[in-house]
Amino acid sequence: MLFGRKVFDYPKPVALIDKILKISTDKESLILDFFAGSGTTAHAVLNLNRKDGGSRQFILCTNNENNICTDVCYPRVKKVIEGYKNLKGQKVEGLGGNLKYFKTDFVNYDEPTDKNKIKLTEQATEMLCVKEGTFEKVLPARRSLGAGGDQKNFKVFKNSNHYTGIIFDQAAIPAFKKAVKDIKAKFSVYVFSLGDETFDDEFKDVKQKVKLSPIPEAILRVYRRIFK
Repeated sequence: MLFGRKVFDYPKPVALIDKILKISTDKESLILDFFAGSGTTAHAVLNLNRKDGGSRQFILCTNNENNICTDVCYPRVKKVIEGYKNLKGQKVEGLGGNLKYFKTDFVNYDEPTDKNKIKLTEQATEMLCVKEGTFEKVLPARRSLGAGGDQKNFKVFKNSNHYTGIIFDQAAIPAFKKAVKDIKAKFSVYVFSLGDETFDDEFKDVKQKVKLSPIPEAILRVYRRIFK
């Protein structure tokens, strides 16, 4: 028992969800659960990955009714990943993995303030990292929002397989290329822009290393309104 107490009268058994996932998914599937409850789906995904060496990912959604997410679901999944002690005080080994916890919010794009600009770029960065599965920060950025100097308007994240570069100001492309030139790995690169540039020419000398990826239109639309 993960919490040392009874949380639900009839919780979904991990073994059942494990069996359903084994039948209906492959080792690289992305599993979405709109009714996360106590987090059984996440537990089963991590468990199955451990069994068959898979790299399945999960997305759990909840309205946090009765604090189910903050008090039960998130702590449970975190314990399953990192390990915990059972009721007998015995150490239960974690299943490994990583976990990001997001709360939905609105960005007021009718007010192009610096606060809203920072908020949007931070939220967009998180979403792009989720898309790429890269959560470990390699190069932190110092955002200038119009200031000059040598500040780097980009961030770089990685996982065990590849890197993600997110460039907030296209003028920082040369600085980004210089900063990552010695990293021997493939990059997915996202460049925020007020126009419709593809930036192929700027990256043609490193095209074997860099894959330019478009910013999702929903994010770009708000970005352009705030930075107009």
